Amino acid sequence: MKRTNFFLLIHQALRRLLFDTAQLLQQTDFSNEDAASAALDAVRETILLFETHAAHEDRYILPAVADYEPSVADCFAREHAEDHRIGCELLAAAEAVTVADAAARAGCGVALQQAYRSFLAFNLQHMDKEERILNDLLLRYYTVAQVMGMQFRIVQSTPPWIHDRIAHWMLLGNNEADTVQWLKTVAAGAPQLTYDTLLQKAEALLPPARWASLRRRLEITPVFA
Repeated sequence: MKRTNFFLLIHQALRRLLFDTAQLLQQTDFSNEDAASAALDAVRETILLFETHAAHEDRYILPAVADYEPSVADCFAREHAEDHRIGCELLAAAEAVTVADAAARAGCGVALQQAYRSFLAFNLQHMDKEERILNDLLLRYYTVAQVMGMQFRIVQSTPPWIHDRIAHWMLLGNNEADTVQWLKTVAAGAPQLTYDTLLQKAEALLPPARWASLRRRLEITPVFA
């Protein structure tokens, strides 16, 4: 029986974001202002989405864990604080590139990549721990419906423009089977406009062959809310 992983969709999205940004930074010529600007925008988005994710967990997930395992919740809250510190260092490295002159920009780019690798390594390990420890505790103490209620409140609290970016990375970061299940869940519980918007985004983002396969698997969809 497949083990329920409440963090799967968002964590796979964030991993894809981490890896894409890492690749972009490695390939960026920081002496080229346009290329450097695009890389810095990617770093800022990465920091923003990870900060948003941690804030959601701090507000909706960790208090639920703290009701039964307060020491575990406290441990993850402290990791979120450390992640914020590392993110601030990364943001400072990014901003150093923006104010550097042409001669110094290459060196600042190297420092930015070093700071980013620290951010990437920390978050990969942190997400793995959440999927091993927090997920197991949620399964132990709450029903699937209760955890889905927490996730629903997270979605409701997210500004639409941030949710749009999260959906972008969820489509890119998850495999076809999990994407199909996610979209069918959306179709069953959200207005048809929301579902149609996600399909349009998927068609624009995904390679043609993958989009065609996904669309075939979605031909039979639940009744819309």
